[in-house]
Amino acid sequence: MMSTITSRTTDDGVRIYSRLLLQCYDILIYRLLAPYVWRCKSRYFADLYHLMMSRNHADIGVGTGYFLDRCHYQPGEVRIGLFDLQQNCLNFTAARIARFQPETYLCNALEPMPTSAARFDSIALGGILHCIPGDMLQKGAVFDAIRPLMHAGTQVFGYTILNQDITKTMLSRCVYAVLHRLKVINGDQGSAGQLKSALEKRFQNVEVSTVGCIALFSASTPFK
Repeated sequence: MMSTITSRTTDDGVRIYSRLLLQCYDILIYRLLAPYVWRCKSRYFADLYHLMMSRNHADIGVGTGYFLDRCHYQPGEVRIGLFDLQQNCLNFTAARIARFQPETYLCNALEPMPTSAARFDSIALGGILHCIPGDMLQKGAVFDAIRPLMHAGTQVFGYTILNQDITKTMLSRCVYAVLHRLKVINGDQGSAGQLKSALEKRFQNVEVSTVGCIALFSASTPFK
């Protein structure tokens, strides 16, 4: 089931997500690493979800469901699909947003998504790209894999950690090096320019911006 791109595999980026880690994940990522290491406050991610998340939404690489839990929809107003390679993440997020009765799918984001799922109006790829091996052009295979979940009007959005063509601090360099060595982050050649190129090969409308070490992106109207 795993797809090898380099000597690393898609499995490397998800091994660390134990049930214990997920309990402290939100504090570690959104209160510590994002604002102080990557220099991108969590409100940027929250704003992206607020603007882009529809009433018929899928998350690819669900983490803990932090932003889904804080969405502005009420139970019964929204359909949510959860797609992840790590069962712990699926279980944690599904329990957290149980009020929305989410659909869950255990799958590899580099392989075509389950076609049994009805298509979605919005798809979030929040934090999954830096878990996938290879440079950003290779990571772009995930945009091909989600095509079975998309229709012509589907809005795709997300964010990812960069390592090229950004201003780094000593702290961000050190933390990135440690996480890369541990294979939590896979691939150190990613840049916003590569990400934009990968998206523009597949979508007519693309926006990519950077805040600190983070790229925030959105794309719509896939090429046929």
